[in-house]
Amino acid sequence: MKAYKLHGPKSLANFTLGDYNEPAVRDQEVKIQVKAVSLNYRDWALANGWFGYPGEQLPFIPFSDGAGVVVEVGRSVTKFRAGDRVAVNFFPDWHDGAFSGEKTARSLGGSTDGVLAEYVSFPEQAVAKVPDSFSFEEAAAFPCAGVTAWHALVEQARLKPTDTLLLQGTGGVSIFGLQIARLLGARTIITSSSDEKLARARELGADLLINYKQTPNWDEKARELTQGAGVTYVLEVAGQLARSIRALQAGGSIFQIGAVGGPHEEAPNLGMLPINTQRLQGIYVGSTQMLTDLMQAFDRNGLRPVISQTFAFEQAKEALAYMGSGSHFGKIVVRVG
Repeated sequence: MKAYKLHGPKSLANFTLGDYNEPAVRDQEVKIQVKAVSLNYRDWALANGWFGYPGEQLPFIPFSDGAGVVVEVGRSVTKFRAGDRVAVNFFPDWHDGAFSGEKTARSLGGSTDGVLAEYVSFPEQAVAKVPDSFSFEEAAAFPCAGVTAWHALVEQARLKPTDTLLLQGTGGVSIFGLQIARLLGARTIITSSSDEKLARARELGADLLINYKQTPNWDEKARELTQGAGVTYVLEVAGQLARSIRALQAGGSIFQIGAVGGPHEEAPNLGMLPINTQRLQGIYVGSTQMLTDLMQAFDRNGLRPVISQTFAFEQAKEALAYMGSGSHFGKIVVRVG
């Protein structure tokens, strides 16, 4: 089969396509012909060598989000059969239940092989059936960004119509967050440096818009838009935690997810959280059951992931460059088979 591997030292120059043996199928595993994969900011950062994992072994197959068709099953597999359409969970060992270090020790395309290959094999408990309404490209968009937003807003926040959610930017997590918030009836404020992207967010149901280039103090603007009260929840993906705290209402929560905006001078010295029972909650993707619940919720309600652009398998490096440019709105997909 053909597969990409990231070799050491990590860099885009060492992100290469080659010929490898197809994976074997163990007793409780399913073998999947990959049809599409999607990108996350993490993939760009890993490929550029910006961070790594303890005990990381190079080379490894990159990218965490993939969907395809089951072509073979191990003898003890009961959930799947050849021909089933499936997506793979970001954490192959987090099947259900609460977060734990043991369940999240392995993550695809980082601390273990990912999905940027023609064939992959994973335990059946790490795989979720894909509803027929979704294309493979759409199905591949769910596992990391979608599950992260679902984990924060549904599993943790129990988002409701009386809540106001602040979303940062228009990447995968934020756009999934917007769609989930609209599904649950919550009010949304979304930020972007692009009026064009903000207009697209409004078409998806965003209630209030902030162009953070025109309004750098977007935290103050968020409080103004909420009549001084502040927002109930923030999906913190930009690495601007201090501003997120200032935008938050008493008793509100910040879901810390990432730092796609790069380092900020304010980040190392935040001081104390205001003494008004605010919560800072780290969110690290989620379980196979969350992935299943998310896809079923979108399917029932006629929602589809937002895909910015699709690339051919041979254009995986171009897809990474597009991710690095920040030009996307929603998800970036690579078509494999």
